[in-house]
Amino acid sequence: MRKNGVLKADKQTVDNTVHTKSVIITDEDIYYFSNKKDSLTKTIYEQLISMFMNKELIPGQMLNRRKLADELGVSVAPVLEALIQLELDGFIESIPRKGTIVRPVREQDVYERFVLREALECAAARLYTGFPIRWHKDELLAYASKIDKDEFNSIAQIKDEITFHASLVNLAGIPTLTREYLKATRIGMFCMINQVSFHKGTVHQKHVELIKNLSTDSPEKAEKIIREHIWSGKPASPRYHLVSDLSRE
Repeated sequence: MRKNGVLKADKQTVDNTVHTKSVIITDEDIYYFSNKKDSLTKTIYEQLISMFMNKELIPGQMLNRRKLADELGVSVAPVLEALIQLELDGFIESIPRKGTIVRPVREQDVYERFVLREALECAAARLYTGFPIRWHKDELLAYASKIDKDEFNSIAQIKDEITFHASLVNLAGIPTLTREYLKATRIGMFCMINQVSFHKGTVHQKHVELIKNLSTDSPEKAEKIIREHIWSGKPASPRYHLVSDLSRE
């Protein structure tokens, strides 16, 4: 539905385009968004992603494709194909005459991912603000409260936050946007889990407060609200180095 020249999600849009059992996406939903079709390679890719997120594979660790294939109970071919995709996505890197390693954590990469995250979330917020938030408010507030009680920057808190924000993006009713958001945030999540700290910035805004604020019907306000939330708790100077002047207003 378009109102005053702005595309807005209404109840029919939400019902017809958000392909999840509940507003909070699950691991099964993430697999659906991340993979357009089932294949053994995609399954191996997701299993390796889980190993990164659970710190079973850590930055700097050498990877042996045959050993990984044995651990996962598959042939080497799908593991190799998954590793190629993981290198393209920035999780691993090949070192000449040495082999393949889990990519070391670089703080600059994390900030660049946050800039991309900001662009995607702000675009989504302009679509889902208002009715979709109010329609799912009870479920969103319940999950928001859970995150706010998690230990800050713990693995559980980081995973829950990514799930929560991906669920908000999904309310825009554009599966491709959700897919690109998940892809963009996974490296940032991996780096944060591996102790790139953001706690030196301003106080991190509570998620319950975020949902209450996003009930606004103004796309402009929603964009500003989500931007401020994303960068709360992050050091300001790198943000101002990377984000355009228009984004700082």
